Amino acid sequence: MPHLTRTTFAWRATALAALLFTTGCAQLQGVVAPVAANTPAGAPQTAPAAPPAAAARPAAAASGAVAPGAPAAAPTAAAPPVPGQPPPFATVIKDAKETKGLFTAWQKDERLWLELKPDDFDKPFFFSPKLRTGIGEGRLFGGLMVWGAPRLVQFRRQYNVVQLVAINGSQIAKAGTPEARAVAVASSVSLLGANVVASLPHPERKSVLVDAGSIFLSDLLGLGGELQRSYRQGYALDQRNSAVTGVRGQPGLLVLETNNHYATANIAVPQPGAPPGAPVPSIPGGLPDPRSLFIGVHYSLAALPAAPMAARATDPRIGHFAVATDNYSDDLARSPRQRSVARWRLEKKDPAAALSEPVKPITYWLDRNIPLKYRAAITAGVLEWNKAFEAIGFKDAIAVQQQPDDADWDTLDLGVASLRWMTNREPAFGAIGPSHVDPRSGEILDADIGIESVSSRNLRNLRARVLGGTGTTAAAQDWAALLQVGGPPAASLDGSMGQVLCQHGDNAAEQLGYALDVLSARGELDPDSPEAQQFVLDYMKDVTMHEVGHTLGLRHNFRASQAVSAREVADPEFTRSRAFTGSVMEYAPVNLPRPGEPAAAPFQATLGSYDYWAIEYAYKPIAAGQEAAELQRIAARSGEPGLAYGTDEDNFLGIDPDALQFDLGNDVLTFAARRFDIARDLFQRQETRPLNPDEDYGSLRRALSFAVRDAGRAAGVLLRQMGGVRTLRDFPNTGRDPLQPLPAADQRAALQMLSQRVLAADAFLISPALQRKLAPDFQERGDSFLAVPTEFPLGQTVLDLQRGILNRLMGDALAQRVLDTEGKVSPPAQPLRLAELYNQLEADVWSELAAKGDIPQPRRELQREHINRLATLVLRPALLSRGDARALVRSRSAALLQRIDRAASRPGLSAEARLHLQDSAESLRSALAASLQRAGA
Repeated sequence: MPHLTRTTFAWRATALAALLFTTGCAQLQGVVAPVAANTPAGAPQTAPAAPPAAAARPAAAASGAVAPGAPAAAPTAAAPPVPGQPPPFATVIKDAKETKGLFTAWQKDERLWLELKPDDFDKPFFFSPKLRTGIGEGRLFGGLMVWGAPRLVQFRRQYNVVQLVAINGSQIAKAGTPEARAVAVASSVSLLGANVVASLPHPERKSVLVDAGSIFLSDLLGLGGELQRSYRQGYALDQRNSAVTGVRGQPGLLVLETNNHYATANIAVPQPGAPPGAPVPSIPGGLPDPRSLFIGVHYSLAALPAAPMAARATDPRIGHFAVATDNYSDDLARSPRQRSVARWRLEKKDPAAALSEPVKPITYWLDRNIPLKYRAAITAGVLEWNKAFEAIGFKDAIAVQQQPDDADWDTLDLGVASLRWMTNREPAFGAIGPSHVDPRSGEILDADIGIESVSSRNLRNLRARVLGGTGTTAAAQDWAALLQVGGPPAASLDGSMGQVLCQHGDNAAEQLGYALDVLSARGELDPDSPEAQQFVLDYMKDVTMHEVGHTLGLRHNFRASQAVSAREVADPEFTRSRAFTGSVMEYAPVNLPRPGEPAAAPFQATLGSYDYWAIEYAYKPIAAGQEAAELQRIAARSGEPGLAYGTDEDNFLGIDPDALQFDLGNDVLTFAARRFDIARDLFQRQETRPLNPDEDYGSLRRALSFAVRDAGRAAGVLLRQMGGVRTLRDFPNTGRDPLQPLPAADQRAALQMLSQRVLAADAFLISPALQRKLAPDFQERGDSFLAVPTEFPLGQTVLDLQRGILNRLMGDALAQRVLDTEGKVSPPAQPLRLAELYNQLEADVWSELAAKGDIPQPRRELQREHINRLATLVLRPALLSRGDARALVRSRSAALLQRIDRAASRPGLSAEARLHLQDSAESLRSALAASLQRAGA
């Protein structure tokens, strides 16, 4: 066969692979091999792969290239090519560089071949993709572990085509059973890439070569589609300008690094007349030319552990990430779904010792890109977890190592748990803690924590966000998130191992900035002092503990703030020596004192009681015959103080008054009052705040923005009390009911505080003199990607907050819950009824109707929002699904109309206020008079 050029070869391979892909169903072999016990569907029975050699010792992870002077391969006489057959093995690899690893790789110029032996086919391998370089925005970040990618892959050979397929490992059955045969034909593998065999078999090894470039230089991870969705541009992979840039190997592991070029010939621009909210084209802001960009991809292919780790069943009372599989061996089981805890393999060197070192510690490597000044704090955050492991008999279970500056390996390599620094142009999460897991057992094989540089005191991206415009859809969504009225969960849910979209670091960075502004305004902290630097380091340790917890397998615990009393939270001595939440997996706000109070520790510096409990359940060594009983004993402690657990879905559903983000202590009223006092004090201090001659006015605007946002979070904590139902994860052993409506007195107190501190006329006021000083940061406004308005619309910002509160209090979800709660409350307790809630809300919003004098403009805006919602509910009663709620809204609207009519004629009103009342009355009158098409008779 004549020698093929790269272009011709790639074209033929692509065409043949496409043909086989479309007709492959007719070419599959008719005999289905039995599925081994706990073997993924589509994976044939094979001998277990050898474990990676010393994967946790990156110092030994050399490039794998042949040592100088070593022969590349035994010389073999090249036979003349035979027409219609690929060239001989020796001909293809002539002058190629050999890299030994899981597979032997041969590289010559831009060409790369993998040598596959006969026993390499149809064997499962672990596949771990990561982004080596990115663009600093659009969540395409260099150093980011890719989630949602296939985990188990196989090389398969169909005639002269080699396919890389992802195995469907979520359905299993016991080997040799009819169920196993059913599972084997019930699901499909997925094709990741394919190419024709590149050589004849090696004369001795019988191995063949496959062109790896055609497989791994494809858009294997779908990044082109991600770019298209993010920017509405026609980005696609340009394979001609993409290349394999690195190959490394060691026993059981092969690393391939590629540099993928994505390009579009034209840049789309927004079209005039597009409907509001419609997606519009945009461009990545950090590229020299938006038509072209490179993304580096890091692929690790590794042998699976020879013996899968013993799986440990999850328990809903404790929050662990889980690997979920459907086991169809027992059709009498309530559900085929089985969930295993995600955890590292940790075994004692001396099983009989009460305290023993592990056979292999969980080692975290600090990447060489982490700034020197943060390494000690990050190390402390990692090692803090050793306290929980010591409690279950492990000495130094976790270790920290520093990657040398001259290392010839990457912390992205599989088996190297790491922490990396990210200087993303548009930070997205602050810090993130994903992991890659063996789906057969739940064993965590790799984890790469990314820490974004938003921890620096400049907080550039954050300042842009809080100083930007308001009143937009984005602003409404932002307030919805702050008010905790629903939205995407803060982390992936069951079965999505390690795919944590964690916002803890980002939110903690905002809290850091707020705290620095608050304490600086009080004169209690110099932003350029060593004390301020220590403040940042305390934040860094807090964030590190949280993300390491994720990589140990722990989910968020948003009920952990209830573990400590409000008095202890504010106690400096207590907080400096002990945890002031039950878990570092909580989203806790910075712990700020009221004006004049002594300062407690701002960030949590140690593990909470829940953290010890969760580690015990996942990692305690237990004999196989005793495991089920011992795990039940451990989980049965869920009713003990400090062990309460509520996670993302508990917060996301918006019903539980305790499973909250950014609250502190077991008394929400005390917490909210403290945060309102801090915000009000910061407002007042801006009125007389002296600015240095070289300081711009943007600092005033930023401080006010921080204060409103933090007050909004406190309002969200109070809102969650309305109609709240505690949803405890207890089993019957605790004697507590799992669904506990919040006492009506607590709900009334929360509503009263909302009225007094957020809905009141003087909630957020500043003087005209201060308003005239709120100029933007002109340097930041000059950056093309920062839409910073000239004026600071504080009134609109506050109105957006109040609008979000009204949406919550007058929404159908809350109405249903309040009505349903009446059936859960036993006499003599009295529930908060919907009529009481609506009456109180009306009295708070329209308090001026019963008073003398004018109605200020901010109050008119709020009242108009209330009228708009009433009118909408009257005109569209289907928006309220419960008949009692619809009747009540109509009744309250009629009563309010009469009150407004009477007040419109009283003296003391400005012309604007009188017109406001007349217009409001007309809106209600028209809505009540409209003909409605009702369902039913």
